[in-house]
Amino acid sequence: MAIVSIGPHLMKNGMKGLVAPDIEHIGYSIELASDEFTLNACIYRRIYDWQPDKIQLADLCVCVDQIPFSLTPASKTQEKDSPIGQIVSLDAALCSLYVKHEVKRPITSLLTEFRDHLPINHCYYPRIENGSEMMKPVLADAGFEVIKFNPYGRTLSIQFGWVYPQDRQNLNAKLNVYAGTIEYKPKPDRTLGKGQWLFPIEATVSYLFTDILESKGQKGVLSEAGIKAALDNFKWTRVSLLTNQEAKQARINFVREHPKLHNDHQALAKELKKAELYSDTAEIYAIKKQVPRLIREAAGK
Repeated sequence: MAIVSIGPHLMKNGMKGLVAPDIEHIGYSIELASDEFTLNACIYRRIYDWQPDKIQLADLCVCVDQIPFSLTPASKTQEKDSPIGQIVSLDAALCSLYVKHEVKRPITSLLTEFRDHLPINHCYYPRIENGSEMMKPVLADAGFEVIKFNPYGRTLSIQFGWVYPQDRQNLNAKLNVYAGTIEYKPKPDRTLGKGQWLFPIEATVSYLFTDILESKGQKGVLSEAGIKAALDNFKWTRVSLLTNQEAKQARINFVREHPKLHNDHQALAKELKKAELYSDTAEIYAIKKQVPRLIREAAGK
């Protein structure tokens, strides 16, 4: 493990223009020095036909032969052939650097420098109103915000972003760096329960941020306002308000009360779902497979 004591930081290189139909210079290189190696890699931008004016952090790349350290296995899968040789995203290179080596400069400090000098103007999930207020103060102060709620069946995923310091006081600034996702399975007593972090692959700075959130948020990441917002965004159905045992018994009772449907398993499966005894994401064919067992249990067999 090398110790990186200088950088990484940006350095103007004066290079501009296309180097291939879909790759261009952005005028900067990234540099660093450690006790084992040095790095001076030109940064390029990949251009996509469907969004030529939108520039994301993930669009920035460097040549693999200019990277003096090994990439994580996940990052190596991101290598691509190009007219200028093999390239890999700057995202993946930085993730590999911070995972494999001791870097004195925090990744947040480097990204703050990126915001000042690189033409990043787009992200997948923009900031939402009151996103910072939904985080515990120590995490909000570090720049983390809730950027998306995603209810799905009996689960609720919450996505987080890290906001550049330059933008935090500007509510119209939507840029952020995706910082990870936590998944909850809300309980019948209308509490979130214990969340589980869904780590990105080791090929993006988002992996580093998820690691930070998991470490700093061991006692929870959401403020009271965030917990309320999360519970309000979850789709509460009949089955979500039942324990597993209660849901099982409710299905048996429903089947017992509808004997006319016992010979039509497809129809019975549809009615069980309609009665909200399965989540709205449950497939009818999957419910249908359970019907014979439910019929037997309803008959006391």
